[in-house]
Amino acid sequence: MNNNRWFLNILTIFSILFIFYMTILPHSELGIGVSKGFINLNPFLIFKQDLTYSSLVVNDLGNILLFVPFGFLLTMRFPHLKLSKVVLFGCLLSITIECIQLFMANRCTDIDDIILNTFGALVGYLVCVGVRYIIK
Repeated sequence: MNNNRWFLNILTIFSILFIFYMTILPHSELGIGVSKGFINLNPFLIFKQDLTYSSLVVNDLGNILLFVPFGFLLTMRFPHLKLSKVVLFGCLLSITIECIQLFMANRCTDIDDIILNTFGALVGYLVCVGVRYIIK
């Protein structure tokens, strides 16, 4: 295995570990995992609520940005992967996290998180493809 592939493997693993770190452990400085959890199965509830800076930046934008490196690195590591596969892998990782959070009293299981995380993986894919296009 050449050094680039090894390095991309390490970065991809760190990306996944960072996602689990941010989504499983409480982070009081961000207000994550410090209150009683809940379950939301109503898609796009985030757009029906009053958007505050905290909910928009920490929750919504944070969920997207958390998965951008994953989508980017997965596409870098496996250049043959099509958009649909990267989106599928992002969605499956997000569903796994949300299922784990079902059993945690201080975490929220939210369909909107799955949607936003999956969108983040899609953005990561598009950024990678865009960077490749610019470099070539």
